[in-house]
Amino acid sequence: MQRQDLASALRAYSLKSGQDVVYDPSLVRGRTSPGASGRLTDEAALQALLAGSRLSARRTPAGGLSIVPEGEAGRPQADATGEFSPPAATVDEIIVTAGKRAERLGDLAGGASAVTGQQLKAAGAQSNADYLGRIPGVVFNEGTSGQSAVTIRGVGATAGIDQGQGPTGYFLNEIPLTEPSYASGIPDVDTFDLNRVEVLRGPQGSLFGSASLGGAINYIVNTADASGFDAATETTVRHIARSGKASYAVKGMVNIPIIQDKLAARLTGFSREDAGYIRNLGAGTRNNLQVNGVRGSLVFTPTDRTTLSLLSLYQKNKSDEIATTQSAFGPYARSTILAGPTDYDFEIHSLRLDHRFDFANLTVLASTNTKDHVLDSDVTRSSALRTFAPKGVLSQEIMHTKMKTIEARLASDGDGPFKWLIGGMYSETNTDVATLSSLPTGAAVLASRYNAAQLQGELFNRTYSHREGAEKALFGEVSYEFIPTVTATVGGRLFDTKYWVEIQRYGINYGLTGQTVPRRNAGDDGFVPKVSLAWRPSRDLTVYALASEGFRFGNPNTVVDLPGFDTPAAWASDSLWNYELGAHSSWLEGRLQVDASVYNIDWSDIQVRLVRPGDNLTYGTNAGSARIRGVELAVVGRPTAALTLSSNITYLDAKLTETVRTASPPLLEGTRLPGDSPWQISNQASYRFSGPLTPVLTVSHRYLAKAPETLQGPDVKVAGYNQFDARLNVSLDNVDVALFATNLANKRAVAFGYGLSSTGTGLSEFVIRPRTVGVTLNWKLR
Repeated sequence: MQRQDLASALRAYSLKSGQDVVYDPSLVRGRTSPGASGRLTDEAALQALLAGSRLSARRTPAGGLSIVPEGEAGRPQADATGEFSPPAATVDEIIVTAGKRAERLGDLAGGASAVTGQQLKAAGAQSNADYLGRIPGVVFNEGTSGQSAVTIRGVGATAGIDQGQGPTGYFLNEIPLTEPSYASGIPDVDTFDLNRVEVLRGPQGSLFGSASLGGAINYIVNTADASGFDAATETTVRHIARSGKASYAVKGMVNIPIIQDKLAARLTGFSREDAGYIRNLGAGTRNNLQVNGVRGSLVFTPTDRTTLSLLSLYQKNKSDEIATTQSAFGPYARSTILAGPTDYDFEIHSLRLDHRFDFANLTVLASTNTKDHVLDSDVTRSSALRTFAPKGVLSQEIMHTKMKTIEARLASDGDGPFKWLIGGMYSETNTDVATLSSLPTGAAVLASRYNAAQLQGELFNRTYSHREGAEKALFGEVSYEFIPTVTATVGGRLFDTKYWVEIQRYGINYGLTGQTVPRRNAGDDGFVPKVSLAWRPSRDLTVYALASEGFRFGNPNTVVDLPGFDTPAAWASDSLWNYELGAHSSWLEGRLQVDASVYNIDWSDIQVRLVRPGDNLTYGTNAGSARIRGVELAVVGRPTAALTLSSNITYLDAKLTETVRTASPPLLEGTRLPGDSPWQISNQASYRFSGPLTPVLTVSHRYLAKAPETLQGPDVKVAGYNQFDARLNVSLDNVDVALFATNLANKRAVAFGYGLSSTGTGLSEFVIRPRTVGVTLNWKLR
């Protein structure tokens, strides 16, 4: 790392090392770093960067680094190994890019949370289900892998995957992963070698674009570091109650500097198998899950002003059986003639340029994102062909989506009172979907009953659709500290979206020549604003007021016209405004951190699916309105050097404010939105014992109050449970060992579901994982 201003050096160090570095901008303003070279540990490199500055670093309890003046009271000293000792009086502070620029989480004028890679490791998190549901304002609706949805601040008309574009945006290193219509799959990025996961609550349309009505989730993976060689491994063995075999995970990372301080490569691989705990009594299968993947990063820094980054990821999630239970067959069982396997792959490639001019920082990001999804469903009980299908009736959905995006933005540099950001983006998405209905080994039976022109071997119905969408936008943000400690920010996004679909249907339900739905279009354009006012009397307190709007794609309807019923040609974006007051604060010399927010959301023209009278087909439209009010509180306390306590509390009141009588059954005013629990509480206590191996015992609790399963069936409830977990970590040099148990009480709890089936199988429900016990071994070179 070459000689440069200290602020830039610390930002570069944070990105390369994957460590959170926080400081008061006034401390580094005007200072120059001499740089660092050679093969250095992270700690030695930081000391080299700070040489001659009369500044030092101290470790926060969660593993971050705080830059402070030399001689500050309570400053920890480096021990003989060069490691920084934990301070007695700080709480975790995290650098995030929620505003498309690096800044302290505590300085944001909005509701946000971040879970660092160190915190994910300490919690033993493997997937979204292990941590997202513990964040304020976030409900994780756990379903089949690749099909689990996240609801933020109650914004959602379904607890599952939305038929149009979902209300939560997903990103990986700012690469958008949410397509403009029904999702081919929802990413569940493996947690190994993640830098952090940022969760932004409330509409993020001004900077992040469509699909962020309720908020956005941005996974940040570690990228290559040219400062030195590094490697790490993680091995986990665990047993899930009711499963017939052990579960395992094997993961590894290697970071290789190719040209010292200039060019490096990083490769991460992982393989995980979760043994199934739900039995399909008829097919003899279980919901065994295999997750395999690889991430690669190449970073080239030709000068201290320019960085080129290549990032690629491939992940495959394969399950032997859909993870839903059918209550008629027992608490952890279902029964079908045919198995219901799922296969979900996603692949990402991106090229990023970061260049620092004298007056601003340029970022250009180009990416491709490909998803493939195959879902088998046994539909024998609901099929008219069941009377002559002893081997069952199969419905198979095959989806392929490719999304291309390019974004360029220019952001002001420096710590002056005036800051700005301006950018533009373009995205296009192509999706092909095939829905195939068949009688396995039943070609001869079909041929004896139907016209051969309508059949294709075992297939008796076939639907093919091609969909294309495009989004283009200009966005920007300006902030000004018009008096010391008070900053006003105004931003917005000018957008234009287009989406179209065409469909061909063939088979016994569509006549001898089939049925064609000509191209149908949907489009929208507009401007979504964001306005905030922040008061920062000190680095320990930010109080803010915020108003923001979100948007998402509209979609065309694809059902054929029905005489006598005016089926809308398409539906448009919802209208959603979020009004929020909040504060981020640190007290008692950092021993207590309190984040709080209160908000009111007005949501109208909601995208919903209704049932058409006459043929009972569903169609999409904009109908009804809702009001969402909530309070979010996050508290972290450190009463002693050994004990850390934390609690996240969310209160949510999310109800329809308008009756929709055209729905079947009608959607009634006052109905609570699906999956929106009025209370969500997460507590954790960690105690670090003295002595050899520095054992740390962590006990966690989570409570999720009851909530309606669907809008159409509000009397059927999900959630309403407590979950308790425990974990013991011990450390020896660069090796960590953890013993853990989750869902200690072995509670059967319903995450979400699809209501009561009319085929005699009872309630269709997704349940949380039963009691799981295991051991994890982590090794890291440095």
